[in-house]
Amino acid sequence: MNIIFPIWLVGIDYLFGFLMVILIIKFFLNMLLPEDSTFFINSVFKKITEPIIKFTNKLVPYFIVKPIIPLYIAWLIFMIRIYILPLLLGYSSIGHFSFVFEKDIISTLNSTILNIALYLNYGL
Repeated sequence: MNIIFPIWLVGIDYLFGFLMVILIIKFFLNMLLPEDSTFFINSVFKKITEPIIKFTNKLVPYFIVKPIIPLYIAWLIFMIRIYILPLLLGYSSIGHFSFVFEKDIISTLNSTILNIALYLNYGL
């Protein structure tokens, strides 16, 4: 079943999905690296996520430990993507507008891997 969603809603979902992935990566970097690490990837993710964390500072409870804050914000974004964004289309599209960002990434990966496999097997 092909359902066409408005481009503005797909854009918002892509933005939230991208932010969610970045915040989850930042959480794992917080768990693996020290807070004052000068590792290049850690400093890049810190520059990207600091404005997001400062913007959502009022939403984070005081008892959450600092390294877990990116995961909590990613969870909040996940809740917005699952419950709020489908409601903008109406109740009939609640099950269909789930993870558009992830579905597109997985389909792109599948087609890329299939093309590489065909090229390696048959030289197409």
